[in-house]
Amino acid sequence: MAVIRKEAYYSSANGRNMIRTLIWQDDSVTPVAVLQIAHGVVEHIGRYDEFASYLTQFGFVVCGNDHIGHGKSVNDETELGYIDENDGYVYMVRDMNTLYKIMHKRYADLPYFLFGHSLGSFLAKIYAENFGHELAGLILCGTGLLPAVASMFDGAIDDVFSRLNARGTQMNFFNTLTGKVSSRMYGEDDPLSWLSANAENRENYRNDPLCGFDLQNGGTKNVAVIGMKGSDPKWAEKLCPELPIMLISGAKDPIGMNGKGVLDLSDQLVNAGFDPVVILYPTDRHEILQEDDRDRVFEDVRKFLCASLQGVSFYDI
Repeated sequence: MAVIRKEAYYSSANGRNMIRTLIWQDDSVTPVAVLQIAHGVVEHIGRYDEFASYLTQFGFVVCGNDHIGHGKSVNDETELGYIDENDGYVYMVRDMNTLYKIMHKRYADLPYFLFGHSLGSFLAKIYAENFGHELAGLILCGTGLLPAVASMFDGAIDDVFSRLNARGTQMNFFNTLTGKVSSRMYGEDDPLSWLSANAENRENYRNDPLCGFDLQNGGTKNVAVIGMKGSDPKWAEKLCPELPIMLISGAKDPIGMNGKGVLDLSDQLVNAGFDPVVILYPTDRHEILQEDDRDRVFEDVRKFLCASLQGVSFYDI
């Protein structure tokens, strides 16, 4: 296996940032498809290296970008956690589509898949609503649904965050909330226990300067908007009806409400006429690509991709 990892940059839809992307390919294997990854909140695309490298040996060209306010898609470290206040999530989705256009031009004859983890899974839902015709399959990892009542607060978001901005407030809503939830759920004295049962992964995350940073108000606001738009009850009805979909999550992942949110999302898809592949890994938490049983997760993703390419059931591979 001769995996080559390339780094490149392209202009963001916000007109201010250059978006960093990574591309993985095994040049000893004939390409069969492209898989694009959308990473989660307060992390970066470089953390997917092991997963991407695994898939390349089977002919998958893997790519992904750092979202605005993340990783190396910032002009300097003060921009970490900053996402344009007005419609920043729109720029994030457009940047994902720009990467698609770049890769599709290079690999025009190859099927194209989208993999979204955590916040990236909610972005992937929004992406699939608008650009689903481009995709050969969709994988939502570490995902779920916000409670239906959350949609009632959509109109109040601008007011809430304008008040916070007026006070000069910054919030790390995501890490604060998940940290508190996890410390109660797992009985561990570690605010990152929600992230992974794998202690080494938690330490790597903690020591990575491009992970776990504070979200500035525009970032927190956009995360809230992405969560609500990615939980639209009508979402599944807007998708291409033949799109293969996979949902994977840890059964002890608070983002997916310990599997309940994932199963609710599955029900939403089934009611819209889809037959999603759904896998909950019993001992895993949020970052299933970093857990001790990640080899099994990698293999399940490979099986789904191959089944989609062959037009057969996941369970027949």
